[in-house]
Amino acid sequence: MAVEESFLRCTACDQEAEHVVIYAGRFVSEIQCTGCGAVTRLDVSDEYLPDLRQRISSKPGRLLRRLRADPGELASTLPVRTLSKPVRMVEEFRTVWRSRRRG
Repeated sequence: MAVEESFLRCTACDQEAEHVVIYAGRFVSEIQCTGCGAVTRLDVSDEYLPDLRQRISSKPGRLLRRLRADPGELASTLPVRTLSKPVRMVEEFRTVWRSRRRG
């Protein structure tokens, strides 16, 4: 799950304002206007699981490319990333689940 900020026109208040954009994997699943607080949730569940399968199947190749490019960087970050991955995946699943409820 990634969180980014972007300057957009709000569909609720019709004002240009900063918005918090939440991604589940590669898909925008939630957009919140920081001006009025309106939240737009996008149901990404149909696209998410096939994308997750592709991300999992491509992971060994991506790790190998990182290892070849910078072995020291991979060796220093892999232990922490491996331990934090389950937490990050739970957050991503929650984001997708929330997007299904549309609220």
